[in-house]
Amino acid sequence: MSAKIIAFATQKGGSGKSTLLMLTAAAIHNRTDKKVLVIDCDPQKSVKDIYKHENSNRSYDVISYNWSQPKPETNFQKTLAIAEKKYDLIFLDAPGKVEGKEVYFSILISDIVVVPVVASALDIKATINFLKTIPIVKEVKAKQGFDLKVYGVVNKKDNTVEHQRLTELNGIGGLELFSSSLSNLVRYKRGISTVFDITEPENTEDEFNHYFKEFLHKCDI
Repeated sequence: MSAKIIAFATQKGGSGKSTLLMLTAAAIHNRTDKKVLVIDCDPQKSVKDIYKHENSNRSYDVISYNWSQPKPETNFQKTLAIAEKKYDLIFLDAPGKVEGKEVYFSILISDIVVVPVVASALDIKATINFLKTIPIVKEVKAKQGFDLKVYGVVNKKDNTVEHQRLTELNGIGGLELFSSSLSNLVRYKRGISTVFDITEPENTEDEFNHYFKEFLHKCDI
């Protein structure tokens, strides 16, 4: 059975995309028996940089991918073909430019797309624009006999009135919002790691554990 591919993608910078991916990958790495690979496709290479800095044999595996190379789609498919035989889950840190072929292809080859959503006017507008591009990809995948699940995770949650607008996103591009959310806490920035879990799994009151439980359920892991 081939690996499940989950892309973390959004158009808006500062949404916490890479951080959310890393927190999720670390939890799966530490709490399950799944073999996890993260492919860092973002030009900033945030995940790869932290992986190299930690330099630990206890990390989940991370590779970076350069989309500026010749025949990037063909080589990316070759990379995935090899990885799918070795890993159970492949996370993609998708590039941030919605108009680029990189993000389109990252979504096209994925089974699930996770979109971090931040409640500000600019973020909501950018997210809506991004989600409106998803149906094109879903249509292509449907012709190939595949489905694409799109989930939204409210990230950096605070008490602003903008959060009341987030329900507007439900259904756009097939998006389904998580019922759980993550607050704008310093610990998430300080705790990003390819080795360590952000919190104890036994802490049933922890908001990250609520999110992670829902993530496992929605992504059927």
